[in-house]
Amino acid sequence: MKTYYLLLLTLAAFSSQLFAANETEYNPSTARAYEAYLLTFVWPDKDSSEQVDYKSLVSAANLPRYPSPSADSSRSSAANIAQLSVPFDRFKNKIAPHAEVLVNKKWTLIFKTTGATLHETFHSDVMKNGYPELTGKIAIKLGRYLESDIQYKHYRFDPRPAPPVSEQESQADSQGALPAQTLPATLEPTWVLNLEQSNKTASKKLNYLDHPIIGTLIYFKPISLDDAIQQVSLEKLTPTAEEAQLSSSSAVQLAPTYDVKQTGNQ
Repeated sequence: MKTYYLLLLTLAAFSSQLFAANETEYNPSTARAYEAYLLTFVWPDKDSSEQVDYKSLVSAANLPRYPSPSADSSRSSAANIAQLSVPFDRFKNKIAPHAEVLVNKKWTLIFKTTGATLHETFHSDVMKNGYPELTGKIAIKLGRYLESDIQYKHYRFDPRPAPPVSEQESQADSQGALPAQTLPATLEPTWVLNLEQSNKTASKKLNYLDHPIIGTLIYFKPISLDDAIQQVSLEKLTPTAEEAQLSSSSAVQLAPTYDVKQTGNQ
């Protein structure tokens, strides 16, 4: 219980300092703030009548990989005090029985002036062997409308077999040398769909971006500049699941060790 109150006081102190610091960065007469919601799902094969070509991936060596989330990675102490993100849960619950939801994100956007562009990256929680099924980038520009440009990479997975035995290895084996070690097949992204979707919309209007494989819902909600600055400050204090896991691992690695003096009968 004491830890809870100490954390609450720490958050209040830091958020007040961050709020005051960030408030000076924006001119209230030109800055505009929004909450942006993005929900992405993949249609089942039976519901897709169009043929979409995926490109073959020679290697997955340069693709990002993420640690598997632990059982408590979705929660943090700060998140227990205040729910900082409320994504498209209502729409997710309606879509989930019919299609696999890959991304359900919310961002607090603060544009310093009209014409400014903000960039965000994201990836799906659905992973195979550490590789996300979907990765994406979104650029959002504030003009007369909110203009978004989304770039997706949707991956399909197959076991990638071990490389074939070379002729030299075969000859060495036939001469009585030790057999070459055969590595098991690994599950990696072997096919990728590169998809770009652009949209222009007014705020408070739900938009659906159609595609035979990937479906997207996007929505922008205007909020006050003060609320946005405070929300961004709190988000900076709240670690993501990956950050929390990495911090926990680092804490274990950096924990001090003590020499224990052994005593015994002389």
